[in-house]
Amino acid sequence: MHLECRGVKFPDDKNIITPRVRESITAGRYESKEATQVEKLLKEGDRVLEIGSGLGFISTIAARDPRTEDVLCYEADPRLISFIKSVHELNGIKKATVRNVALTTDLSQKELTFYVRKDFWGSSFSKAAGEYESTAIIPTQSFNEVVQQFRPTFIVCDIEGAELDLFFNASLFGVTRVLMEIHSRVLGRAGVKRLFDAMSARDFHYDEFHSHGSVVLFSHVKR
Repeated sequence: MHLECRGVKFPDDKNIITPRVRESITAGRYESKEATQVEKLLKEGDRVLEIGSGLGFISTIAARDPRTEDVLCYEADPRLISFIKSVHELNGIKKATVRNVALTTDLSQKELTFYVRKDFWGSSFSKAAGEYESTAIIPTQSFNEVVQQFRPTFIVCDIEGAELDLFFNASLFGVTRVLMEIHSRVLGRAGVKRLFDAMSARDFHYDEFHSHGSVVLFSHVKR
């Protein structure tokens, strides 16, 4: 038995698909803003880097599109890795790789503590984000090295408030679009400004035509 949203099938695993998650999927609301924009924004030969892969929904949408060359997924929640792989398998996805690693631009951090919460989308690297069920120690990898090695053209990012730390010192050579969910409740107004300033310093602008509320597209002005 499986659930379905936008033609993407999900295993009905009650350990992952909690009642709130189920309702979001069955109502067609799960990551709907991101999914709509990814479908519109994909271009021929795109190499998609997804940071914060969740259930594997967006990576499946990207990988099933014939214009996509390759997809690389990073997810910190260890519970979700086998689930994401099963979603890819269930949907016949071949060109997607999943890694249980936390990307960082702080090379002094060899590992990070991840706080696991009942509904997976509330889990994060922030202890202050609310009650948590358990913790997991997640190894880190240099974000800039991944960009250099994988050569993404399109980045999709949803990491529950860690986006400022990740992109503030990021090297984005070759990237033309960054679709990011911004968590202003975590970052605060000053943090959101710093994030926009960091993207602007790398010649990315706020693209109003593909942004919706907290889901923002940054497009490179020269590529």
